[in-house]
Amino acid sequence: MGVSERSETRLAIFGLGGVGTALLQLLAERRTGLRLTGVVDSRGALAGDLNPRDALAVKQAGSLPSEVSRSDLLKIADPDVVVDVMSCDSHTAEPALSVILEAFEHGAHVVTANKTPLARFWSDIRGAAVRAGKRLGYSSAAGAALPAVAVARSLARVDEVTAFEGVLTGTTTFVLDEMAKGVSFQDAVHRAQKQGIAEPDPTVDVGGWDTAAKVVILANTLWNTNCSISDVDVTGLSDDVQPVRGGRPTRMVGRARRVGGQVVEPVQLAADHPLAALKGRDKGVVFYGPAIGQVMVAGGRSHPKGAAAAVLGDVLELAGEH
Repeated sequence: MGVSERSETRLAIFGLGGVGTALLQLLAERRTGLRLTGVVDSRGALAGDLNPRDALAVKQAGSLPSEVSRSDLLKIADPDVVVDVMSCDSHTAEPALSVILEAFEHGAHVVTANKTPLARFWSDIRGAAVRAGKRLGYSSAAGAALPAVAVARSLARVDEVTAFEGVLTGTTTFVLDEMAKGVSFQDAVHRAQKQGIAEPDPTVDVGGWDTAAKVVILANTLWNTNCSISDVDVTGLSDDVQPVRGGRPTRMVGRARRVGGQVVEPVQLAADHPLAALKGRDKGVVFYGPAIGQVMVAGGRSHPKGAAAAVLGDVLELAGEH
């Protein structure tokens, strides 16, 4: 059974940046059994029985009309599933945090691609979901198209995973590879920005905080804990980092143990370490356990369409379409 007795699952999308518009494109291209009843951007909203192509055309022509406020949209759209792909503050997680909590209060399941709410307010969000009897999907929050969350859940069902380590931010690998060519740290960051790999403010990525947020999400997924990003010991990239030494490449690695804490830092890896082979914007995670031994998942380059596909997968799972 799906999330509702309705013949179609009603969907509302909050956020129409790169991932949100890519999600609309996927909905327009595929037969999903989903009924789009609301879309929201930073200035306005649409509600009703919406055609994804029409909603996309309105957005591409400019901001959505402001006749429907964001606060009223949940009542009008009456969604079964709310998708949060909004831009949010890196400390308060607003407005995404409020949208997630209000969606649960409304009685909807939630799918989010945002790391910050999960990394800073995991306990509050999980508590709200439990009280509402609803589910939370967040596959794209820990690596966009990289299926790290799905693999973590699967492995946790069959073994007591003891630890994991991962290269979870492609920007840092790009910067380190440029530095290995003799480029300065600052120039490597500028090159990443010019190619659209790094954000205009690259601090979250090269400072290790993006990786730390993903480590928290995976740790909480694996071990049913309530860790926060404040629990992670983080060391970022700088001019002092040696990008390669003695054939051992440096990668920004996030590590967590079931018992022992969480660390993000530049690490020189053995040449035969599975994470050492990652190039460009590729990401990867290695999980360790007594039964599974070593399991690695890799790939999933960051791209709005890849993240949108992961979001859609979560939505369809919640809608009961497997």
